[in-house]
Amino acid sequence: MSESPPAKGVSALSIVLGLLFAGLWLCAHVVWGSMALMGTLMANDAGAASSDQHMAMMGGVLGGIVMAGAAGILGGLAFFWRGARKWLWISFALLFIGGAVWQVLAFQSFVAAAAAASHS
Repeated sequence: MSESPPAKGVSALSIVLGLLFAGLWLCAHVVWGSMALMGTLMANDAGAASSDQHMAMMGGVLGGIVMAGAAGILGGLAFFWRGARKWLWISFALLFIGGAVWQVLAFQSFVAAAAAASHS
């Protein structure tokens, strides 16, 4: 990207709102990641799935949370970086959706593997 940094005419309010958005977004994903870590650690209590499948699910869910959390930085920048606002919002949406899909696919893969193992 050959966009220039934020212009000097940017309002202080938009900068504060952008930083607040990014900070709250990241804090929310730290909380979500902590809760997801506890949940994924306990997901294979019955031992229905293999350890490899369990670790793959944990990595996928936590990786998706990190990806979705990183989107908040781009979202925060979009509040005040006028020259790149369109691409920042598009990147924000793609990272957020990609992270959410990654989490869902990792969890569904684990559930399917555990269900298949319990039926055999």
